[in-house]
Amino acid sequence: MFEQIGLGTILKRYRLVVPPNQRDYSWTEQHVKTLFYDFARSISDNEENYFVGTVVGVEKKANQLEIVDGQQRLSTTVIFLCELKNYLNEISESGLADSVKKDFLVEFDRSKKEEVVKMELNVADNEYFKSMIYADSQPPKKPVKPSHDLIADTFRLSKEQVKSIVAAFNKKDQADQLNKWIDFIEHKAVVMLVTVSDKTNAYKMFETLNDRGLKTSQADLVKNYLFGESNSRSQEAQQKWGLMKGALDSVYDEDVTVRFLRHVLNVLRGHTREQEVFIETQKIAKGTTKALSFLDNLERFSTTYVAITNPEHEIWNKYPDSMRGGIKTLNLINIRPFQPLLLALTEKTKPKDMNIIVMNLISLGVRLLIASRTTTGSVEEALSKAANMVYSNKAEDWKSLKKVLENITPNNEKFCQAFETATVSQAKFARYYLRTLEMEAKGEPNPLFIPNDDKEVVNLEHILPERPGKNWPAFTQDAVGVYSKRIGNFVLLNVKPNSDLKSADFKTKKIEYAKNTYKLTKEVCKYTNWTETEIGERQKRLAALAIKAWPI
Repeated sequence: MFEQIGLGTILKRYRLVVPPNQRDYSWTEQHVKTLFYDFARSISDNEENYFVGTVVGVEKKANQLEIVDGQQRLSTTVIFLCELKNYLNEISESGLADSVKKDFLVEFDRSKKEEVVKMELNVADNEYFKSMIYADSQPPKKPVKPSHDLIADTFRLSKEQVKSIVAAFNKKDQADQLNKWIDFIEHKAVVMLVTVSDKTNAYKMFETLNDRGLKTSQADLVKNYLFGESNSRSQEAQQKWGLMKGALDSVYDEDVTVRFLRHVLNVLRGHTREQEVFIETQKIAKGTTKALSFLDNLERFSTTYVAITNPEHEIWNKYPDSMRGGIKTLNLINIRPFQPLLLALTEKTKPKDMNIIVMNLISLGVRLLIASRTTTGSVEEALSKAANMVYSNKAEDWKSLKKVLENITPNNEKFCQAFETATVSQAKFARYYLRTLEMEAKGEPNPLFIPNDDKEVVNLEHILPERPGKNWPAFTQDAVGVYSKRIGNFVLLNVKPNSDLKSADFKTKKIEYAKNTYKLTKEVCKYTNWTETEIGERQKRLAALAIKAWPI
């Protein structure tokens, strides 16, 4: 059974048990603070709902659930409510405090004839967790496991959060503010509760939700919400959704729907996190007219979304010829936060201006990859802001976008420093980097677009092999693991010589390198030996070229 339900309502309705084999409490300070921040923002914005995720449980006896998935969110919520209750007692609001305790924290077990906690953790954590719940009336146990330390940290963070909530209010108003949080947790911090009758079905459901989980449930929630808001025009809404889905099916990615929805929201509203997709949709699509308008956007953007993943798409016919190479390169780099910006650019920017922007985005993408900064929140926020500015007609060319992206762009000095020590694990990236550097070294035009990357023609050679054997005694096993993947250790060769060289010594390899047409490969022949020093020297040479090959 599927049910959209508040976190607090689950605690109020059920007694929850975490199976003995489930993992220990594992949420770190960052997880906890993120949850509190999301709650606070949703309450401040007076949102109708905040979607927290999915909870999977097995129905045991009456009003009891065995939690298969969702224990971290639920147990953290219990801890927060416990500290909220403690503070209410401190300010002499015992009635409200008792209500929190009886509704969410403990209940009287008639069979045991004693009070029990409403949520039991696994064997390793439960006694400590329970002692902390009762810490206002009896001394808590000492933590003896790392998970106990995390639980203690969450109690501390919860206490700090409660004090932060009431800090700006007089004592007489503090209970009212905390009551807002109680109501929010009970009714508006919603999850998709999936209840099944036995463990086998529960774990199958858990595996499915782990694969598709939040993404699938959010997509379904958005779809159902839009259809509901469309009222008498629901058939029209279904048709638009179907056209959107039909276009996205060509992307061949299970997660594409929610990612697409999120990226469209980034364009229309600014930075939107994955767990906020449903909430932000509710804000932008209230009522029949707005729901249909949003569906119009989804239908239109879906075609563009497919195009930015396919350099052969007909949409690029009206652009300069180099645009297809640019889109191909961006797909190789595959930095997902670029996609909302590309959506907005394709919608709003003139082909000539977009061609210049795409060239600069390639440079930015490589700089972010080399500097290992592609997954930071600041990068995604800046790119989302840029996408929204383009769509809102506040940024029309690279000059205006450059200012927005300045803080996330590694400058020449930082890029050069990162490149000098960079390693590459994926051959497709190493091949692209070397081909681009080769073109730059030869002074060829548009070096940052993908040149001939056909593995049947051009192959990647590790000078120091990944499995060196007896021919490379100067390198320890640990050194091989690091230096064999350094960019300075790669050269490009035609396929046949590369397949013959295998783990040959450096002297033998140089003979083949000298015959090669690649300038950067031939340059290796000037070295007498190939040690860590030579790899570092060559990589500095490549780093100096990289600044020119991927300029901003």
